Amino acid sequence: MKTFIDLHQRFTEHFVLSEFLTSPMAEKHGIPNIPLKRHIDRLRNLTLRCLEPTRQRFNLPIQITSGYRCEMLNRLVGGVPNSQHVEGLAADIQIPRRHWPFSVTTEEQMARVLWYWMKDNLPDYDQLIIEHRGSSYWVHVSCHINLRMNRHQAFELEKK
Repeated sequence: MKTFIDLHQRFTEHFVLSEFLTSPMAEKHGIPNIPLKRHIDRLRNLTLRCLEPTRQRFNLPIQITSGYRCEMLNRLVGGVPNSQHVEGLAADIQIPRRHWPFSVTTEEQMARVLWYWMKDNLPDYDQLIIEHRGSSYWVHVSCHINLRMNRHQAFELEKK
């Protein structure tokens, strides 16, 4: 029996399920990046506890550059085998350049503004990582439904 997934399912005022599933790499290779109910529940939790509060604080759109990844997609993009993206626990985010405040001039600055605010103001995160490859910067944020599992790790990671 097939289960219907409403891709336009609204998690909060500013986020819908499809934002976590969109992947140019999956589309290019014909990979169905379809989560199970448990993944959707975890993505909703991440949205409620981390993404929506950040969106409301900055009053700027947040782009999810990588959300849920099925195992095949995760391997294709070079994700680690135990990636939180595969479990529906994580998202990589950016604020699109056209929405940056005038005082911010680089992706690195914008990522650091997000990261520091989230680190200092979100009580329920597992990992906050400033990730970058070359001059491209983003914030990886994750959160467990069982809040006692959240490690409150915050650090920077350069991707090869």
